[in-house]
Amino acid sequence: MPVNSTEIRRAGLFADLPEPDCAALASIAVRMQYAAGETLFLTGDPSPGLYVLLNGQVRLSRLSPGGREQVIHVVVPGHHFNSVPVFDGGPCPVNASAQTDVVALLFPGEQLRSLIMDHPTVALRLLADSCSYLRRLVDLVDDLALTSVQGRLARLLLTQAEAGEQGFVQPLTQSEIAARLGTVREMVGRSLKIFEAMGLIRIERGVIIIVDRAGLEREADRA
Repeated sequence: MPVNSTEIRRAGLFADLPEPDCAALASIAVRMQYAAGETLFLTGDPSPGLYVLLNGQVRLSRLSPGGREQVIHVVVPGHHFNSVPVFDGGPCPVNASAQTDVVALLFPGEQLRSLIMDHPTVALRLLADSCSYLRRLVDLVDDLALTSVQGRLARLLLTQAEAGEQGFVQPLTQSEIAARLGTVREMVGRSLKIFEAMGLIRIERGVIIIVDRAGLEREADRA
C-alpha cells in the first residue's frame, strides 16, 4: 500500500509542510514494521536511510566492549532517527531495536538526498530537528559527567512519572534504568533503597510510587 501525505504529516517535523513537499516525501517512503525486540540495525551497519516513527518506541543505544549498554535515546512517534549517516555517508552510529511493535517510514538515503535538493524546506526541517537531537546528546554527556547516579535516577523517575498516572512511575526494570543512566543494576538498586528510606518513593510489588515529589526534585538538582 503506497504511503500518502497524511502519513507523512504524522511526523511532527513534517506536520505543516506544503503539500508538494509531503507528496515528494511520500513518493520515496517505504512503510516498515518490526516486532517488539527486533533489531532495525546495528552500530557499523550500512545505513538503510532515515526513519520516521509512526507507532511504537525504538531504543537507540551503544554497547561497551564488555557488553554494558548505554541508552542514547528512546524514540517516540512523530520523531525521526538515523539522520547522521544519511548526510555524512558513514555507517549507522548506534544500535536500534524495537521496544514495542513498531511502524515506521523509511526514507532511503540516496533518494532523500536527491529530494532535498529540490525541496529545501525539508532539509531545513531535518536540520532543525537534528540540532534538537544534538542538544539532547549534550545534555546526556553533561548528566553522565557532572551528575551523580542518584541525581540522574531522580530525574528519570520524575520524567517517567510525568508520562504515567499521577505519582506512578512508568514501569522500567532495574537493568533498563541502569542502561539509561550509564551505570550498573546494583547501583540502581542501592539508590532506589536510599530513596525509599528517605521517604521519597515507595515500592509496591515492583511498582515505584513517588511519595515526596519536591524531595525527589531536590535530589535531581544535586550534582
